[in-house]
Amino acid sequence: MLHLLKIEWLKIKNYRAFWVFSLLYLASIFLINYIGWNIQQQAFEKAPQAQQLLGNPYAFPKVWQTVGWMSSWLLYLPGMLVIMLMTNEFNFKTHRQNVIDGLSRNQFITVKMMLFFLLAFIITLINFFTGLTFGFITDGSFSTDGMQFLAYIFLQSIAYIFFALMLAVLFRRSGLAIIVFILFGLIFEWLITATMTFQLHWTPYSYFLPLQTSDVLIPLPFGKDVIYKDAPSAISLVVAILLYISAYLFFTRKKFVTDDL
Repeated sequence: MLHLLKIEWLKIKNYRAFWVFSLLYLASIFLINYIGWNIQQQAFEKAPQAQQLLGNPYAFPKVWQTVGWMSSWLLYLPGMLVIMLMTNEFNFKTHRQNVIDGLSRNQFITVKMMLFFLLAFIITLINFFTGLTFGFITDGSFSTDGMQFLAYIFLQSIAYIFFALMLAVLFRRSGLAIIVFILFGLIFEWLITATMTFQLHWTPYSYFLPLQTSDVLIPLPFGKDVIYKDAPSAISLVVAILLYISAYLFFTRKKFVTDDL
């Protein structure tokens, strides 16, 4: 399997869009957190009592949750990258060539999943070093409290990435898959949530929508009691996310293995 991962690396290492999206995502994580850090610094200078009352979101241990929540808005970038990498296989028929060369369909899609699993791990590492950086800038006393949010960041990254992968295999066209991915995450799911909350009064069920489930796991710092005051336990959300991820993987594999090449 390591050999197959090396082949995947050869496919993408000279792909310009891969480096553009990767560098853009890396820079965006630091930039969005710097903006947030700068805003809260200015706010606390004007109202020192707010820091005493609420604590500093970029100090340990809250920094892990803060960085996770801020960075979660950027997960559409790696999601779009996953869609482009997968649909390129269909556009350039390299998936067909790999099968002709002796790779089974199961092996092909499995190595793709492993590659994107590794991508989610790298995203988590980036968030870890971002949290360390802003935590030490704000408050030099390191704390491991709250580091469970790194595990939540990992789960959230996998959820977004494998949802994007499923759409790529389903539609086989990058433009259509990216449009559905963004519209569902930023508009449709929010509309469904609003309908379930304000019209149907099914608020507890609205927390278990596909992407919303992982979003609720990393709430806005200081805002959980306002925005997600009725949210289920973290264990319930983790179980739901794992079920969704399993479903994404199942349908992705099923679709790829059974469809015509």
